[in-house]
Amino acid sequence: MSETSSSTQQTPRPPDLERRTLTPLGYAVATIVPVLIAAIGLTILHFNYDPEDNVDGERVPLLVSNYLPGQDSAGALISGELTLDDDGCVRILQADGTELTAVWPAGWEATQVDGDLRLYDTDRAIVAQGGDSVQMGGAYQDVGGYAGRPCAPQSGQIALVQSDVTVTARG
Repeated sequence: MSETSSSTQQTPRPPDLERRTLTPLGYAVATIVPVLIAAIGLTILHFNYDPEDNVDGERVPLLVSNYLPGQDSAGALISGELTLDDDGCVRILQADGTELTAVWPAGWEATQVDGDLRLYDTDRAIVAQGGDSVQMGGAYQDVGGYAGRPCAPQSGQIALVQSDVTVTARG
């Protein structure tokens, strides 16, 4: 029996290694399908992106002005350590130990994540964190019309932030 089964077997044929090319339709499909998949993916990302997702944590009251980046600004130097006071308000602790109330540009926000303060600009990018030494330009003025707002002092000086914030040392 083994003789008949071995005699009926055929020797295997080598694989066909001839070069094969795609038809014009095949090339079109091979080019268009990946582009369509990428376009669909980017469209889904675009319509599902929300900059608010970048702002994590519990909102912290922040005193803001109508100042928009790019407008004329005053040249006073404002510097100190970014902190949260006992009332949960953002303050700048100056080198002499006094706390300064800053009035941030329009659209800026602050949050607290696991006890850490984060300050965000209008693009929802983290500008500085609690404990960071910061420096920026702006102006000092009397509290004036800001009095009575949350986190604003009733009297005294405030600092109007009118420039980008530079972190000079991480806290």
